[in-house]
Amino acid sequence: PTATPVPPTTGTGWAGFFRDVGRDYAQWVTLDTTGTLVVGTATALALRPLDDDVTSSRLADIGSGLTVGDEYGNLSLQVPLAVAWWGIGKATGSRKAAAAGRDLVRAQISATSWTYAIKYAVRRTRPNGDPRAFPSGHSSATFAAATVLQQHYGWKLGVPFYVLGVYTAASRIHDRKHWLSDTVMGATVGIAAGRAVTVRLRQRQVRVMPAVIDGGAMLQFVVDP
Repeated sequence: PTATPVPPTTGTGWAGFFRDVGRDYAQWVTLDTTGTLVVGTATALALRPLDDDVTSSRLADIGSGLTVGDEYGNLSLQVPLAVAWWGIGKATGSRKAAAAGRDLVRAQISATSWTYAIKYAVRRTRPNGDPRAFPSGHSSATFAAATVLQQHYGWKLGVPFYVLGVYTAASRIHDRKHWLSDTVMGATVGIAAGRAVTVRLRQRQVRVMPAVIDGGAMLQFVVDP
């Protein structure tokens, strides 16, 4: 069987990387990303009346050992992981891993910038009294990573990373760092960021192929899967 080709990135070198980062922001006004944001925002608003009850419970049924989520969702870990994925891919000659790592870095840039723009605009207080609760940055970072990996490698890798994202969100609620609706909106921003940087992976290319038939010739338009 032939290997599935890795779609090329849209730029080369650092200049190309920063051009792609700029294009990522433009993807936030596409139908794909807008749909994700509308559904996610509506879900966060619908769950907002449950914030107090969920926070009061402190997720007691899950237990108290959720501290790993705080570490995993921190940008001090997510960004180095993304850079390492990119670097290892380039060092080993794996175009697929390098492309995935490059997208992981772009997704973290996009998710973080949008998360903090919303945080400073909304200015919601956290359950523990600290500022800038909405949306959860830990959730946006982990769901951005999960979405990029799912788009590049499929659900076999996507599912465990989404589970880590849910675990991280639960830890933030448990530690009174965020409300339930904060984490849902953070996940929404992360998914939108991940889909924005991987849009090319969902674009099908049309190839024009000539063919000879009885009495003449024809052109075939073949859509790549």
